[in-house]
This record gives sequence, structure tokens and C-alpha cells, in this order.
Amino acid sequence: MKALIWTDNKKLELREVEEPNLKRPDDVKVKIYGTGICGTDLHIIGGKMEGPTNMIIGHEAIGKVVEVGDEVKHIKVGDEVIIDPTQYCGNCYYCNIGLTCYCTDFSSYQVGIGTHGTFAEYYVGQESYIYKIPENMSRETAWMVEPLCCVLNVFEKLNVRPDQSVLVLGSGPIGLICQLMSSKVARLTVSTEVNAYRKKMSEKYVDYCYDPQELTVEEVHRINRGRGFDVIIDAVGDKLHTAMDYVGKNTKMVPMGFNNTYEITLKTIDLLTNGTSIIGTGEVHQLMEKAIDIALNLSELGELVTKKVPMEQYKEAFDELLNKKGDSQDMKIILTSPGM
Repeated sequence: MKALIWTDNKKLELREVEEPNLKRPDDVKVKIYGTGICGTDLHIIGGKMEGPTNMIIGHEAIGKVVEVGDEVKHIKVGDEVIIDPTQYCGNCYYCNIGLTCYCTDFSSYQVGIGTHGTFAEYYVGQESYIYKIPENMSRETAWMVEPLCCVLNVFEKLNVRPDQSVLVLGSGPIGLICQLMSSKVARLTVSTEVNAYRKKMSEKYVDYCYDPQELTVEEVHRINRGRGFDVIIDAVGDKLHTAMDYVGKNTKMVPMGFNNTYEITLKTIDLLTNGTSIIGTGEVHQLMEKAIDIALNLSELGELVTKKVPMEQYKEAFDELLNKKGDSQDMKIILTSPGM
């Protein structure tokens, strides 16, 4: 089968590889319809985080079940499914106390990082990480369920209330989902974005969307009753230093997006006197079922899938997202598998 491999010389290549087969009695084999290009994939290729070696990357996948093991109980051949890529060892201290999001060997189990991913024609994984797509859910919405899980993870840690104000820095796919979720709960939702296309999309979901240069402390106080934000989400991955300008009292800040090249310097006295919290959320904690239920009532999710292209055109698709952010007309690009 054809698959996208992150090679040992740090290049992405389309190669012919061996098709995976069932190895365990609870394994499920899925014919992949397509996989969304995630920020994690872009960070690997852009050198902002360490990638796997000679590994199939990709993890935001849906497809159809073509084979099941003898002990598979709830999935059958022909089912259309979503793959949960956030997997864990199940044996370490944190897994044993139910905190699988802090699995000490997480990187060895994450699909597309520690095990072969889904930029491929087929994927084989355990039934416990395979979820049926509801009949009344579109494929476009189903592709966005895994990113929704990441956002749900953050919102559960933040516990956003109806009386609070939320700032989301960045309006890419994750940023927009954060804005969607906030708009359903918070009193005020504000975003930033430099790309004109993404800014226009964000404006449909938030109370105010600004070019980052236009969002001043004075403007924040004007729209937010004379104070800073209660919650700030860095959906870019390198904007916490910017977030510090807009904090109020008792503000919670969350960094999202993997970028091991980014660092900030903080004055701890500011954290102490303002009651500011920086919250690291860990990985997604078994939220797929909940995300599927929520996605059924978020019709806007499917709108974030703006392009589907054959996997053979991966170079153009990655180039669009990596090198043309300023004028890109796309949000979520899906690389479809051969034959789809």
C-alpha cells in the first residue's frame, strides 16, 4: 500500500509499504478514507518538534472497517469509524490510577508518532480505540471529532463559566473550535488572526476578531468592562508572551500546540499578585465518545474542512499550510487515500 513516511533524513516521502494485518484478537483493520493535516504534522515537518523515524505519520483519520479479530465485540465489517490516536500503555502508575493522559510512555503509543499513523491506505488498531460514526454525522464533521477532543480536554480543565470572558489567540482549526466552544458558554469570546480568510471565518463565531496588532490593552478594557480576560488560550503555540499583556485578575492561560523551540520569561511576582495560572492540560483523556455526542450538535464543525486532495498531492497540501499562511484560503485539508 502507499503511505507517507517521515524518513530518517527528516523528509516526508510517499512510499510503497507492507499492508498491515491483524495481530491481536481485538484488532480492527480500517480502510482509510482520508486523514486531516494536523498542526502536529506541520510542526514535525517544520522542525518545531521531534518527529518519528521511518514512521507513517498522520492521525486525524476516518474510514471503513474491512476486517475484525475474533474477540472484537462492538465493531463489524462495513462500519464507518473514527480512530482515536491518543493511546497509552495501560501499565504505568498514571494509567493505573485512570490518568491515561499522563502515561509515562505516551510517545511510544501515540498514532503517527510512536506507532504507524494513518496517512496510508490501511490502519490496524485495537477495538478500544475505534469508534463508530453516527449515521446522521457527515464525514466532514467526523474528520473534526479528534481535534474537538483536544479542545474538550482544554475546556474541561478550564471549566469556562457563562460570566467569563475568553480570548483565543489564533484562528486555525484548533483556534476556531475553541472559539466555537467558548461562544456556546462564555459571556464574551474574542479572537485574533492575521490571515484574512481565517479572520472572516472566525468573525462568524466570536464577538470580536482582531488583527493581533489591533488588539491593545485599551481595546481589551473597552470591550471587556474595563478589565483583562478571565481565560486566554494560545491556539498558535508561541503566543503566551502576548497573552501576558491581556490578563486580568485570576486569569487562566492555556498553551496549545506543540513547539519545543518556544520559551518565555515570566515575572513570578505577576503570577502571585494577579493570581494568574498557566495550565498544562496533558494529552486527550478518553474523550472520543463525548466529542462525538457534542459534534452532532455543532453543525459548524464540518465547515472547517475546506479541501480534500489525493494523498499523492501531499507536497502541495503541506506547502499550502506551511509556507502560505498569510494568504491561504484553506482551514483543514484532508489527504484522501488512493481509491477514495
